[in-house]
Amino acid sequence: MYDNISRYTEADIEYVLGNVLGKKYLSYREKWQLASLNNIPSFPIHIDFELNDTCNQSCVMCPRNTTQHPDINYEINKGTTLAYSDYQEMINEGADKGLLSVNLGAFAEPLIHDDVFDMIAYAHEQGIVDSRLITNGLLLGKHFDAIFDSGLVNLFVSIDAFTEKKYREIRGHGFKKVTRQLLEFLEEKERRQSLLPIVRVSFVDMDINDEEKSEFLKFWRGKVDIIDIQVFDDFNIDVTKKFNQNKPKKWDCTSPWVRLSVLSDGSILPCCNFFGRNIPVGNIKEITLEEAWNSIALRHVREGILNDNLPNCSICQRTGG
Repeated sequence: MYDNISRYTEADIEYVLGNVLGKKYLSYREKWQLASLNNIPSFPIHIDFELNDTCNQSCVMCPRNTTQHPDINYEINKGTTLAYSDYQEMINEGADKGLLSVNLGAFAEPLIHDDVFDMIAYAHEQGIVDSRLITNGLLLGKHFDAIFDSGLVNLFVSIDAFTEKKYREIRGHGFKKVTRQLLEFLEEKERRQSLLPIVRVSFVDMDINDEEKSEFLKFWRGKVDIIDIQVFDDFNIDVTKKFNQNKPKKWDCTSPWVRLSVLSDGSILPCCNFFGRNIPVGNIKEITLEEAWNSIALRHVREGILNDNLPNCSICQRTGG
């Protein structure tokens, strides 16, 4: 219904993962699809973790670039780090209650965190079936063995450009390094004859890089499993002042029915979008994830999305593109 993501795949990824990971993965995907107003899981199916409130790049489209985003309503780049022990407690809580998937690359660069691959391995040891790591790839070359040993299911690398010049304008330094390391990783994956991790590259489609989109697609097609052409989200909006409800939505948000996000300071968010930082529903230092999932605060968010009267969420669904 909403044309917010254009995705190219070399294969039926769900079919591949179903064959590799088995019935538990297929059941997880079915539960994700069935989650709705009338079928809210008793615990989030998926959790996005921000491991550290910092990054080694400053991309023009990211709120971490506060020069480009002076109007954000939340603190960012505080330098906090999620403790491995806190992460373990959350995984332990969710493992027996329906948690099936984790993303350790939410909102920041996860490869900065010393324990990232131990965290992935721990989740799988506790029965989590799906794992995702979203990275800018600058530190990828240091971790080939750790990636395969951890059991990582999905490796997502954000690139957003085809040339070094354009990459520098958008993300900063590192274009040749990221490209070389990712190609080397793909060679290593082939050498090991490993179907996992599934490898995706992404390209946020903006005026500044639109001319490179076709070359980006042409270069990575046949090399990676997924190419994501993603719509630009305008995060530089003061949600307390600007709200145009007449603008058509780009998507219908279902996040609070399937997932939670946890920031490195312990804040619990109802979604995986930076806008979610405006509407936290708790903190792991004060309540459990299950309590947050069943809280009045999260119920208010769900009702606001359904009624389209919660400005933060209404704007978020309209800001892309």
